[in-house]
Amino acid sequence: MGKKRIIKSYEQLSEDMVEKLKAKYPDGYEDRTITFTNPRGEIEVAIPFETDDIYYLIKLPRTNASEEEEETESSSYDEFDNFESLEIGDDVSEDEE
Repeated sequence: MGKKRIIKSYEQLSEDMVEKLKAKYPDGYEDRTITFTNPRGEIEVAIPFETDDIYYLIKLPRTNASEEEEETESSSYDEFDNFESLEIGDDVSEDEE
């Protein structure tokens, strides 16, 4: 008989399991992610992780893209207090886009 297959959320992992996951992917797992559709028809992102007994798919936390975009936009504009006082430099023409 094959290995048991389990889908588990990253948030539900024990500290020991998180350490093992970090050891398996010391340089990160961005290039190792897979996607699948859950029973509700939603797309999930996960990383594979295998032990001697079990083959896991570790579901990564969902991010809300629109919230991230809002945070990025607002934080990048917060650096400038007054746009009216900005001047165009000599190396930039007003005609360039």
